[in-house]
Amino acid sequence: MRNIKAVFTKQFLSYTKNPGQWVMSATFLLIPFIMSMANNEGVAIFTIQFVIMFVGISMIGGSAGMILEDKQTMNLRFMGMAGVKPYQYLISTCGVLLIVSLGVLTLFGLIRGHSGEILINFLIVTMLGVSCSILLGITLGLSKLAPFSWLVGILLGVGPVMANDFGIGVLSQLFYFSYTYQIDVALRGSISILPDVTTIEELSSVYNLTNMYELRAFLRELRTPRDLAILPMGSIRVLLVNMAAILLAFVVTNLKYGLDGERLVKLRSEG
Repeated sequence: MRNIKAVFTKQFLSYTKNPGQWVMSATFLLIPFIMSMANNEGVAIFTIQFVIMFVGISMIGGSAGMILEDKQTMNLRFMGMAGVKPYQYLISTCGVLLIVSLGVLTLFGLIRGHSGEILINFLIVTMLGVSCSILLGITLGLSKLAPFSWLVGILLGVGPVMANDFGIGVLSQLFYFSYTYQIDVALRGSISILPDVTTIEELSSVYNLTNMYELRAFLRELRTPRDLAILPMGSIRVLLVNMAAILLAFVVTNLKYGLDGERLVKLRSEG
């Protein structure tokens, strides 16, 4: 318990001293907030977009950055020598990032006008995604792929937004089973009630849609944000599968590069 408290305090101070993280989080919050103050009808969709970007870009890059800093300052090695176990380091680091994320996502939910049970459901869905991002960021930070963590974050943060809001079918297929895409699916509504038509051809004829791009745009405009009165269990199951896969990757990466890995073994053998 003492190790967890010490590492938690160290990681919290490290995070608070990183202005880039605070500026990024504030920017993601500020734009939908301004739109909500202006009573813009698109604020709900814009909020979803910035939630996805926060979960993907900010949390993957931020968690990987914390690990990379510990590697560069030799803190990982010193903590290993001091008897800090991998699970203690993971609990402490994740704890800091989860607390910060909970605060930011609560503000996102309030901007969208959520309260009570709906706000809780919103936080359950988004915090599952944040947990995936934190684990993925820590895994990348421990590995040799740390320099590419921001690129991974951008892909997972922007890819689902482009797929759903710009109707790019290839991206939808590519990101469908990713946790950020499923957050997007969970926070959006289903297609609104359509007129009495049974085929795509009839729908295109009724609304004078001349090509597939116009059809996709039409269907996208009909989608309205979900009120989250009921948890979307399908998306949550995919989120949990993603989390299990990333956790397995963390265990493997930690055994090779982390507190129990080759660097610490070499250090002990040299001593």
